[in-house]
Amino acid sequence: MKRKAISPVIATLLLILIAIAASILVYVWVTGYASSVTGAETIQLQERVKIDAVSVPDGSASKNVTIYVRNIGNVEINVTSAYIIDSVTSEVMGYNSTSLKLTPGEVKALNVTLTSGLTSGRTYVAKVVTKNGVEATYSFVYRK
Repeated sequence: MKRKAISPVIATLLLILIAIAASILVYVWVTGYASSVTGAETIQLQERVKIDAVSVPDGSASKNVTIYVRNIGNVEINVTSAYIIDSVTSEVMGYNSTSLKLTPGEVKALNVTLTSGLTSGRTYVAKVVTKNGVEATYSFVYRK
């Protein structure tokens, strides 16, 4: 009966230290698991695409819009689709399903045929999507 037990303060400190050590182990495990990305996910992280400009002919009689796409990543990309979207109504004004390959640093023109004419003064969004799902958008205001 003369033995003394560990004090409640020391017991609380030990429990806190055990909890901290366990959380550090979980953190190390999760970051190691998250950094082991492989396959297409790695390529997707390296793909970078940008829309440099959008050109609409005067009067839009031909109903064609040209999107200038640049590969700013370090791997070859394959642009598979392009859209012209009305920013007010979210209506797709034109769509192009394509297979446009771009090497790093390369710029190419991509034509999109519109289903209807553009309204002067309205904002539209040009959007391109690569095979791996990387997207780029560019807003422009159509002026006659």
